[in-house]
Amino acid sequence: MAASTQHFSFHVGKGGVGKSTTSTLSALHLARGGKKVLLVSLDPAHNQCDILDTQLGPDPKEVAPNLHVAQADIDTWVAEYLRGIESQIRRTYTYQTAFNLEKHLGVIKHSPGIEEYALLLAFRSYANQSASSPIQAEVVVFDMPPTALATKFFHLPTLSLIWVEELLTLRQEIIKKKEIITKIQVGKAEFERDKITCKLNEQQSFFQELKELFQDKERCAINIVVNPDKLSFAEAERVEATLKDLNIGLGAVIMNKVGPDGQWDAEMPFLTRNIVRALPLSSTPLIGLDVLCGYLDGLPGGFPV
Repeated sequence: MAASTQHFSFHVGKGGVGKSTTSTLSALHLARGGKKVLLVSLDPAHNQCDILDTQLGPDPKEVAPNLHVAQADIDTWVAEYLRGIESQIRRTYTYQTAFNLEKHLGVIKHSPGIEEYALLLAFRSYANQSASSPIQAEVVVFDMPPTALATKFFHLPTLSLIWVEELLTLRQEIIKKKEIITKIQVGKAEFERDKITCKLNEQQSFFQELKELFQDKERCAINIVVNPDKLSFAEAERVEATLKDLNIGLGAVIMNKVGPDGQWDAEMPFLTRNIVRALPLSSTPLIGLDVLCGYLDGLPGGFPV
């Protein structure tokens, strides 16, 4: 899916904590340090165009030396997923005209999990694109959607593997029963390569690769962005617990918008068991490359993430 040397950084957290800003600062910091970076917004709000004060779209755009930025259109990826389903059905079932395929696809697009799967398709596409295109990004930074959808995104490969494994078992039972009949009719030739089994095996490989990638701390960093307040901490702890269940570790807790009077209990278990990186509240809106670079230059000790 992606080059083994590529690294991925995800910025997750509740809406309004500043994920878009921290992911942009992180990407810009890495690019200024000589890394080739692709910043991808998977958040439907798409704030990068406002932060960078430039027009952006689904195709990566170079906004600074070593830094390209793209905004994924999730509706496009939902449509891509539905096209894939339609194509698979038409290839697998020659009798598909016996039912209203368009009607069923209209229902499927509203099914639970479609948006998360579209995000996975977008992730795979940008990972492949950045590795093989002239961008050749060494690091891909993802500005993630708010917590609920982001956690489902990380959960989907594990849940899907369970589902696919059950479907493969069921499919094998169906094939065994069909073979009994087929031996009498035309022999076993048509079952040597079952199209449905092949598709399920393909899906199994896809989800297994994603699961292993998300669990690889050497290549993936999931950073939780919080503000110095109890609500942020409470939600971040829930995200941490969900990721722990999936055997996915945290990269760091990014404490964003820390004002001169900002205080929190540094002895909180959530904070003591994680790396905490504090980013001071800017006295001016962080909009435009010059302002962002000025903010980075003014940080004591440099950018901590």
